[in-house]
Amino acid sequence: MKEIKIQIPEGYEGIDEGKSNLAEGKIVFKKKEETSWRYNKNAILSGYYVTSEADIEDVGGLFNVSNAWNVFATEKQAKSMLAMAQLSQIIQNDDRFGGPITDGEWLNHNVDKWLIDRYENQIDTDTYKICNFRFLAFHTKEQRDLFLKENEDLIRQYYMLD
Repeated sequence: MKEIKIQIPEGYEGIDEGKSNLAEGKIVFKKKEETSWRYNKNAILSGYYVTSEADIEDVGGLFNVSNAWNVFATEKQAKSMLAMAQLSQIIQNDDRFGGPITDGEWLNHNVDKWLIDRYENQIDTDTYKICNFRFLAFHTKEQRDLFLKENEDLIRQYYMLD
């Protein structure tokens, strides 16, 4: 009797006995099933999404396929992302706010970044030279303070404070 040890290739979990034919020397391996929820096409998504008219809609239940991955688990999360979209457009298109902080500015530890953050259950403002990326960051204190004054409702919605 001769014995051969077979190495199972990475990404496979064993021999598929139904498709293999040892008499013909044919061995077929079973591909590992993705166990992550992300790949479970039978999972049903429920929650909320932002329509093209910027309304928040409830979905009754959708199969977990890529065209349903824009569904948020909660209405509050969907409203937060709608506010984020609006805030990003204001920062980008209203010249008074100087546009988004660039990658170069984030990496330059000599440049102040004027921030609007959430601390516990309130809006907080601060300034840092060295910090991790923040969505609501400005080039000057005046830009940050004016932005907060004019957009506090959207900022509260973005930070899910309401």
